[in-house]
Amino acid sequence: MLMNYDTIDFKIIQNVAHITLNRPERVNSFDIKLGEELLDALNEIKKQNQIRAVVIKGTGKGFCGGGDVKEMYLAKDKSIYLRQLTKIIHKCVMALRDLEKPVIAGVNGAAYGAGLSFALACDIIIAVKGAKMNTAFIGIGLAPGCGTQFFTKIVGYQRACEYIMLSKTFDAEKAKEMGLVNDVVDEKNLDLAINEIVEKFKKLPPIAVGKAKMLINESLENDIATHLDLESVTAAYTAGTKDFKEGITAFVEKRKPVFIGK
Repeated sequence: MLMNYDTIDFKIIQNVAHITLNRPERVNSFDIKLGEELLDALNEIKKQNQIRAVVIKGTGKGFCGGGDVKEMYLAKDKSIYLRQLTKIIHKCVMALRDLEKPVIAGVNGAAYGAGLSFALACDIIIAVKGAKMNTAFIGIGLAPGCGTQFFTKIVGYQRACEYIMLSKTFDAEKAKEMGLVNDVVDEKNLDLAINEIVEKFKKLPPIAVGKAKMLINESLENDIATHLDLESVTAAYTAGTKDFKEGITAFVEKRKPVFIGK
């Protein structure tokens, strides 16, 4: 399946959705149109139960340069434009987190500002060696428009202040040290590393995986009693699936399960 957009490439191959940000002349930075097209693609993915995983990358040497600064410069009312731009980026971030499918970001180069925030909204992040990252907003006189919560929860308060308020650039290796990315690989091995993860997800029960993602997200805000009850309700729900029946049958029969997503 192939859908036509101007600012992204979107295709579904063997039950895996592939989104490639495609504004290389702007380091794949967000403008309103890219945000709208990206959101549309994510909403389409949500409707298709057969999709087992989502892969997001950038065209060229960068992943995403954040918000398009040239568009900000040209905007007549910069406050209104930034409000519109951040709102559409936030919708994309929320769509990623609400999507009960694993999302793998292949950070193939620079991830700045909202581009870094967008990567952090994904579930697993593989970055190429030397990829540069920066929260970026402060460097152009702008308060962070998205991502401070993700960044702070991962690295802690003092480090968040250091890197966000000082607008410090760091590389993929430092990002891994701080827990911001899962793995760092040579550029030539990025697709291989992503595919290894995708193939694992294709063999796992997609409903259980999706609910696990939901529970992980809810655990960031819930008190323990509320969360334990949610886990109990969700476990009971997945116990009614054909995949659970297959899983326990395969366990008893000492064979590998074959999950169908039902």
